[in-house]
Amino acid sequence: MHGASRAEQRRRVAELLELVGLPDAAGRAVAGLSGGEQQRVALARALAPRPRLLMLDEPLGQLDRSLRERLVVELRELFGRLGTTVLAVTHDQGEAFALADRVVVMRDGRIAQSGSPLEVWQRPADAFVARFLGFDNVVEAAVAGQAADTPWGKLPVPEDSPQGTRTVLVRPAGVRLVAADAGLPCTVAARTFRGTHVAVHLQPQGAPRLEAACALRDAPETGTRVGVEFDAAEIVVLG
Repeated sequence: MHGASRAEQRRRVAELLELVGLPDAAGRAVAGLSGGEQQRVALARALAPRPRLLMLDEPLGQLDRSLRERLVVELRELFGRLGTTVLAVTHDQGEAFALADRVVVMRDGRIAQSGSPLEVWQRPADAFVARFLGFDNVVEAAVAGQAADTPWGKLPVPEDSPQGTRTVLVRPAGVRLVAADAGLPCTVAARTFRGTHVAVHLQPQGAPRLEAACALRDAPETGTRVGVEFDAAEIVVLG
């Protein structure tokens, strides 16, 4: 349709199959490919005419994690070289933040927040966005000065935080485990291995659960009694 010569078609097909990880699939029927391989072929076809605007719906959803992470990096570089604008819809926050220059979080057909990946990650607009990004340590609080009165006790908050009745987010990195006789008393309710760290789920008495991020070698066992202190640098007063 674009008037490309046979030689240009072959060169372009080989280039795109290499990009999507199917360098030896040129002679295979699409029906004989796996679902993930078919998705990669569909992506290659969409890229073939070098479009100025490309709209993608869950483009990497059926791929295994290692291939998905490699393709995200390569696609971002490719789109930059081609000057291609991409509008991608995905439920995978990691994929969105790795691929995008600008992130738009939608709720009920409306924009809940938009901005650069760093802006949205560092300062979620509200509790919905914070929870959508995977943060669970979100509570209502009364903020006065540089302190927030929360179900977890008095928490330090950054200077110039909004005052009054607010929603407070504590990132897991800001939940510091200390000796059981110091800080907020908690019991380790569960542990989840996350590859680079362990998510430790803590149950204080009479308060919502907390999630802490611990190094693999430092994560306490389930049932352990610990204390918790909070790092103001990892606390955000929302909205």
